[in-house]
Amino acid sequence: MLISVGEAAKVLGLKSRGSIYRKIQRNELETVPGPDGNPLIERDNLEQRWAAITRTRTDSPNPLRPAAERTKPHPKQQPPPPPRAPEPEELPAYNDSRARSEYEKANLLELQRKTQEGLLLRREDVDLAWGGAVNITRTRLLGVPSTAKQRIPHLEIEEVELLTTLIREALDELAAGEVKA
Repeated sequence: MLISVGEAAKVLGLKSRGSIYRKIQRNELETVPGPDGNPLIERDNLEQRWAAITRTRTDSPNPLRPAAERTKPHPKQQPPPPPRAPEPEELPAYNDSRARSEYEKANLLELQRKTQEGLLLRREDVDLAWGGAVNITRTRLLGVPSTAKQRIPHLEIEEVELLTTLIREALDELAAGEVKA
């Protein structure tokens, strides 16, 4: 007996005819053209043929889904895999790790001790002190020409300006890191 695709879907317990049409297009399910041109399917042994095509068991409640797959969660509902543990060859030996840890702890303790004894200074403190020393030196050097004019009264203005120019050039070279020997 020949039945329509819609009737075949009802017999197989399918919600739609799309699965049947896909099997027909892939030539997995044989059909016969009906009087109106629509495909007709042989009703005899339809469940067994469908089970063979879809690789399902005939005794499962939903012939579209095998019993083994019914217990699996949907792929979108599966929890993410646990983080991968490092391989044993990637991990250093316990004794090596412990020795390294103890070495680093000892270094930190030594730095703390030296800081408390005043042998080590914080970088920020050193930067501030160095910057202050450079500014004082610059100011004192730029004051040399005027001090020279006060102590050596017969210096001409051009000579004082020449001293100022030479000192500024020397300071610019030091600032640029272009010290000439």
